[in-house]
Amino acid sequence: MIAGNLIRRALAAGVMLATTAAMVVTTQQPAAASTLTLNATVDCLNVNYSGDTRDWYASYVAVGSAPPSYGVTMPYSSMVANPANHSWSFTISLPGGSTSVSVSAICSGGHQYDQVGWTNGPAISIPSSATTLTATWGCSTQQVYPGPYITGCSAQSYSYS
Repeated sequence: MIAGNLIRRALAAGVMLATTAAMVVTTQQPAAASTLTLNATVDCLNVNYSGDTRDWYASYVAVGSAPPSYGVTMPYSSMVANPANHSWSFTISLPGGSTSVSVSAICSGGHQYDQVGWTNGPAISIPSSATTLTATWGCSTQQVYPGPYITGCSAQSYSYS
């Protein structure tokens, strides 16, 4: 009789431990989104509105995110021109786990040799809970005397959801 009670208590304790272990294994923290949707606008801020119209829009736009290291050059067919402010808008998916994103562009390619587009300023940090990032980058071109022009882009505004 005493042995039977000990066996029942041991079995009950074992079941309780197994149930607790199963709950710990199946109760997970919310995972980072598998992808992040980026709704972006890229605006060439100092274009020549009174002269050559070829540089009203960026002639090159690239998006980079990390980690993992990811970069893509946006084709014209994937961007929408905004005639009101001469900017490009586009939507892309960034890899899950991305913690930052930046944009580079070339804004003087229409009339001057633009050596490089680069990110001027910090990348936008992405919280792990975000599924959508809406951001606007402003890009300015300056001449590297006596050489070519370069375009630097920095985030003007952004929000998460």
